[in-house]
Amino acid sequence: MSSDTTDVEVLIIGGGPVGLVSAIQLGRAGIRTLLLERRLTFSVHTKASGIHARTMEIYRQLGLATIVRQQGETSGNAFSFGWMTRMNGIELGKLTLGATQAERDLFSSWSPETMTLCSQDIYEPLFAEVLSDYPSVELRLNSPATSITQDESGVTVAYTSGERDPGKVRAQYVIGADGVRSHTRNWLGITEDAIPSFGSSLNVLFEADMEPYRAGREYGLFWIINGDTQGAFGWRRRGNLWSYNFEVAEGEDRSMYTPDRCTQVIRAAAGVPDLVVNIVSILHWQHDQSVTNEWRSGRVFLAGDAAHRFPPHGGFGMNSGVQDSQNLAWKLIACLRWGAGNRLLDSYQAERKPVAQFNGDQCVLNTRRMAETGWLLKDARGLAAIETPEGEALREKIIAGIPKQREQLFSQGQQFGRIYQSTAVIDDDTPVEESDISTYRPTGHPGARAPHVWLQGDDGQSFSTIDLYDGGFVLFAASDGDAWLSAASDVAGVLGVPLTAFRLGSPGYVQRPGDTPWETLVGVGHTGAVLVRPDGHVSVRWGALPDNAPGALKIALQQVLDIR
Repeated sequence: MSSDTTDVEVLIIGGGPVGLVSAIQLGRAGIRTLLLERRLTFSVHTKASGIHARTMEIYRQLGLATIVRQQGETSGNAFSFGWMTRMNGIELGKLTLGATQAERDLFSSWSPETMTLCSQDIYEPLFAEVLSDYPSVELRLNSPATSITQDESGVTVAYTSGERDPGKVRAQYVIGADGVRSHTRNWLGITEDAIPSFGSSLNVLFEADMEPYRAGREYGLFWIINGDTQGAFGWRRRGNLWSYNFEVAEGEDRSMYTPDRCTQVIRAAAGVPDLVVNIVSILHWQHDQSVTNEWRSGRVFLAGDAAHRFPPHGGFGMNSGVQDSQNLAWKLIACLRWGAGNRLLDSYQAERKPVAQFNGDQCVLNTRRMAETGWLLKDARGLAAIETPEGEALREKIIAGIPKQREQLFSQGQQFGRIYQSTAVIDDDTPVEESDISTYRPTGHPGARAPHVWLQGDDGQSFSTIDLYDGGFVLFAASDGDAWLSAASDVAGVLGVPLTAFRLGSPGYVQRPGDTPWETLVGVGHTGAVLVRPDGHVSVRWGALPDNAPGALKIALQQVLDIR
């Protein structure tokens, strides 16, 4: 092996969405980072395309939201799923997110962002291009990691790189973002808590003229239920490019699904026996759920699919991974640049593992509910008759089951409403207002995502409080909280921690008329304040100005960051 060793502060193993977003966050902070990706090129297969509003908020903070929207496949303000026997068959029903102006106004009060459709093969190269803006970050494709060892002062990772000699890299910390078959997880001997698999699945990317059968319906997914196949078409709005997801038949090996076999399945799903189909690629995946028992081993951390994997119903796989990344990245930056202590890094698992377990359980529930719409239905005789008069009872049963799928699409409460509990949050012993899956209840309770509100600048333009996040801590003070501004300036200078402060209601930071007052949303009085972490979650809340605001703020930051 070559004796040359590269020294970096953070090594990331895996250049998928989670690894790329982690590298961008570290690069913005000037952290010396190496990203190793085993693939020679980025994804060519369309997957992980449903980007939640909460993830779009993270992209907004990183300057990525605009390029994702521009390159995405969003059409209008509504998102729909449709159910039918075949593409040219009997329409059974649909669900739509943002169908009314009232619904859109409600979503706008919860977040400045909305769900966007943009697949991984589009945004991975875009994010890699953004990385070139950060000189402290290096990306190496075709460079799989081959081993990992660590000691008290750092981690050594060996890797190969194409035709070049094998190399080694020495890092202070490592992020394992290398997917469901994570070598990092296996090297560390970390086990998983899993449920039995629902089965093997195929995602087939293909080209075909489906426009005559789409018939103007702008569904994000077209669910197909008939005696020949049950699955979902994804419309890509780029030429004639489509995908079809379906389960491997019971008792069959997925390798038996050759391009010719997949073509026949697609024709059966479309209802067009002579449809001309060009298979672009076939992706095999397992329909299962698991969460790793440990998310940290010394100086190595797992994130994204390396730490958890969910059934796709609800779309929380990639989205949860990006949120893992946001939670972990700022804590690594704090340890490397702001003098934070090791206990802060332990809060990563404490905060994100319960969210993964919750998301996994909900995605499994969504999957089981799908049986009410014919997915994984074992009634061969009933499915064979679904398009005949004798199939009316089954069709009516499926139609009745469609509204029960609402939580797959309407998951704002699940996205925004999770409240962290860890040493990086200072609880104020007040009751917690819980969100449900579909309904988000904004709260400033410590650990909660800080509620977004719309503000108006001096120029009359609206912007979100989220637009004020800059990678450091943000202190939001209430209308009579001028004293907090000087306190924040003093404490930032003493601790060397990036901290900016804003008084909401002051010129340039006035709420839009008619909106719920910020103080009401976060639960503080006119002299109160909340301290928001770099990931947008509330770390501390003061209902009123304490006698010694600088002292209280300093102690709080020291406790959150584990600064001794």
